[in-house]
Amino acid sequence: MPTKALETLKSLVGETRETVQEFRVERGKIVEFAAAIHATNPIHTDVQAAREQGYADVVAPLTFAKTSYFPHNRPEGIDENLGFDLGFEPSRIVHGEQAFEYERPLVAGDVLNGETTLTDVYQRESNRAGTMTFACYETRFVDRDGDLVLTSETTRIETGQAISEADDA
Repeated sequence: MPTKALETLKSLVGETRETVQEFRVERGKIVEFAAAIHATNPIHTDVQAAREQGYADVVAPLTFAKTSYFPHNRPEGIDENLGFDLGFEPSRIVHGEQAFEYERPLVAGDVLNGETTLTDVYQRESNRAGTMTFACYETRFVDRDGDLVLTSETTRIETGQAISEADDA
């Protein structure tokens, strides 16, 4: 259970924080990321192949935007909790869902900023994990012109106890 009451957490829903600052989409990092996830489409690794498909440079794989949360892209004072002190116990947090909605592909040379809104907080009971607290976030990434490039939705879950082997009824 979080150290804060559910009502307190719910009062934060709708608040927004700047969470990504000057996220530079670099060609070398795209190539490394593509290799790490075994993305084989040459538009991720070969500038010429990307240009032949109409892109200005190599294209980032769809999940590449997750790297924007690395510490060097965060504004001062923003930690891995995206600026929201929900009172979650770090050792009990698991990744729930992740979704990306693109307005256009990310390409090498893009520089993005992001603002994250806490969109929902709720709890559910589980026989295996105790009271689980869900925190749902939406991050909107804009380019240097202020144009929306992508929206990321993520859910983090704090389990109330270590997950047991017992059936979850």
